[in-house]
Order: sequence, then structure tokens, then C-alpha cells
Amino acid sequence: MMDACDGTANSEDISDSASDLTKMTDADPKTLAAYYDQWAESYDRDLPKMGYDAPVRAAAIMVEQDVAVDAPILDAGCGTGLTGLELSKAGYRDITGIDLSLESLQAAEAKGVYRHLKVRDMNKPLAFGDNGFAAVQCIGTLTYVREIKQLFSEFCRVVKRGGIVCFTQRTDLYDDAFTKAIQATTKARKWELISHSDPMPYLPNHEDFADKKHIFYDVYRVK
Repeated sequence: MMDACDGTANSEDISDSASDLTKMTDADPKTLAAYYDQWAESYDRDLPKMGYDAPVRAAAIMVEQDVAVDAPILDAGCGTGLTGLELSKAGYRDITGIDLSLESLQAAEAKGVYRHLKVRDMNKPLAFGDNGFAAVQCIGTLTYVREIKQLFSEFCRVVKRGGIVCFTQRTDLYDDAFTKAIQATTKARKWELISHSDPMPYLPNHEDFADKKHIFYDVYRVK
């Protein structure tokens, strides 16, 4: 999941679900799952129109961090599989995807790039064993997670020592509470910062986002 030419995609260019995206920031998991179930059919057509390139950037980060192509990767909030598809194009072949939306997971399965796909609510503990992944990426999804500190701890639990945690967060939601969750995870010596990007484009062609909202890319190494 993710938080849309004179430069913007208007309501005639994208689906109603894409147009309604800004209304979902505070949605509960049930509402959110229903929203993305409805959007799944047109999601892959809408995203390019909105200028969304985070899956490409995230896959490049895995390559830059020398994550082995045969290493297991958790794609947390994989949606319809655009993130996994870019990982696959980069050579990765052991990808597990999780998401709230069953319809999105079915679209992801059709891409044929995931080893496993599971319905998961990331506000709850992840149902995976310790140290099972070499890396986790969480792209365009933390907008909807309320238990951020718990999720960061879970990422560090399921990723082996020395592994990579990569996530994006909207600049307007990178607030005190979010920063404190990061700091608490760091203070607990669960991870260490590798990089924090400058504000990057998010949905540059969506009329409600454009230059108003950007995203950060953060990369941490599990200790």
C-alpha cells in the first residue's frame, strides 16, 4: 500500500479511489483494507500517472546496501506488488509480502515475484520467527501504522543482525511521536542509522500532494 500534463493528474486521469487518497490518513484497519480492496483493480494504472517512483528507489537501496539477491526480504505493506516487482527486476527472488488488503495481495500474486504472501495488520506483532530475513522494506505504508514503536521493534526482531531496515515516511507525518519511536529503537540498541534522505518526491502528479507532501527514505542496520 501507499499513502496520485501540466504536471498533475486530475480526476479524469485517475480513479475515484486514487482521488480520495488524502481521506485515508486516519482510517482504521478495516476501512483501510476495504479502501485498498476497491482500489486494487486500477492501482497499477493510477500510480504511474501520479509519478510514484518509490518502488524503484527502494529496490536500488537494497542493491546499494549489498543485500544478496538470494537473501530473504520482507516487503511489508506490499500492496499490489509494485515494490516486489522492482525487487525482482533487481534480481531478488526470495520475497515475502504482507498487506491488509486481500485484493491487493491477489494482484501481487499474479505478478509471480513473491515466494509467500500473507494478510497482516502491522499494528499487531508480525507472525514470523526471529532473524528470518536479511532485510525488510516498508514503502508508503507507515502512514497507516499507529503502533510505530512496536513495529520498528518487530522489524528488528525478524531481521537478522547486520540486516537492513528501509522505510519511507511522509514529511508531514515525520513528527515528534514518529521521531521518538525511532529514537527509542536506537536507544534500545536494536538498530543504527545508515542514511536519512533529503525530502524526496512522493506523488508529484497528484493534485492533493504534488509539492505539498514529500517523503523521507530511512535506512537502518539491525544490531
